[in-house]
This record gives sequence, structure tokens and C-alpha cells, in this order.
Amino acid sequence: MIRLYITEPLEEAQEVVLFDPQSHYLQKVMRLGVGDDVLLFNGSQGEWVARIQLAQKKSMTLQLMSHTRPQQDEGDLWLLFSPLKPKRQEFLVEKATELGVACLWPVKCERTTSFLKEDKMRAHVIEAVEQSRRLTIPTVNPLISLEALLKTWPADRILLFGDETLTAPPLAPDPSHSYGFLVGPEGGFSAREFALLRAHPQAKGVTLSPHILRAETAALAGLACLASRLLL
Repeated sequence: MIRLYITEPLEEAQEVVLFDPQSHYLQKVMRLGVGDDVLLFNGSQGEWVARIQLAQKKSMTLQLMSHTRPQQDEGDLWLLFSPLKPKRQEFLVEKATELGVACLWPVKCERTTSFLKEDKMRAHVIEAVEQSRRLTIPTVNPLISLEALLKTWPADRILLFGDETLTAPPLAPDPSHSYGFLVGPEGGFSAREFALLRAHPQAKGVTLSPHILRAETAALAGLACLASRLLL
């Protein structure tokens, strides 16, 4: 069944009006009409079955029929990454969302060469949530420099970072802790950035593989390991 994220409150028997582009998607792409059901969620009130009551040229009216799933705790794992080229970044954002990240936070490093558009990134996040059956929408934080990030990093959260020198211990998370996982840019962290990370009390380098990994591979490998220990 098609799932859509909306921002309106969800309550039994409530009517919801969808406008383009969601109305266009349901009518023209998925060929749905009056009497068909879809699933709606807003990130805080679980998932609901809604039945299409009225289909007009640029809008649809749906009525909530039943509550299919209550809101769930989907963890508090953060991914921090240097912006990538558009197609690779879209892939990373989609897969990280599927793996359960609660926060996506782009970080500008000395060797960062790509830029991002936050609105497109949020759109990719929502699409991934709709497809993956998640009930929460990951937070997308604005771009921040690595130095500023380290100065404001919360004291109750461990910042793991991929250490491409392959000299750090392997990733072995403790479920009793909260984590952020930081992946550097293509070309790696600079010597100065490594010094900043290693001097930070909450930052810990980890080795993910005996081989050097591309940024998106390292991010997803680290997230998969963390998610398997922390979310399942």
C-alpha cells in the first residue's frame, strides 16, 4: 500500500486534503481514485489507513479509517558526513535513512569539495522514509564546519570517526551510550583535523575494514554495524 508523509495531525475519522504534488502522484502516477486506500503518517502519531473520498484535478480528500501502527522509538543514531557529489550523496542519504539514522548532519572539512542543497536532501529523506516503512523523519541539520562541530559537541554523546590510517581499534559500540558517526571527505581528514579529533574528549577513531573505503561505503558500513548493535 502506498505510504505518504504529511504534516497534519492524525485522528480517527479526520478528513485530510492533499494537494499537488502528492495529489498528482496518487492520481496520475499510481492511478488511485475514490475508494482506494493509502497509508499516512506524520512522524509523531503512528501510521493510519486513509480512504480516498474525493478526487479533483489538483487535490484529493481522504478520510482516516483506522490506526495501523502506533508511534515507535526508532533510535537516536546520528550520521555526520562531508558533502558528496549529488548522485552519491542521494544514495548515502537514502540508505542511511533506511538503516535508521535519527539525524543527518553535513560537515565541512578542509578537503570538502562538494556542496549540498538542504531542501533536496530533506526530500530524499522523506522519500526513503515512505519506502522503508519508518515512522519517524530524520532531522537534517545545516552544514557546519568540523571545528565548530567539535566545539559544540554534546558531552553525553560519543563521536566515532572513521580513521583511514587503519590503526584505530575496530568498531564495537556499547548499547548504553549514544553515538554520532563521522565520515570525512574524499581524500580524508587533514593532519590538523586528525589532531582536533584525537584531542577531543568525546571523539574516538575506529577502523571499519582492512581496506581504504570510499566515503559513502565507510558511512554505510559503520551505520550497519552500529544499527545492528543499537537498534535491533
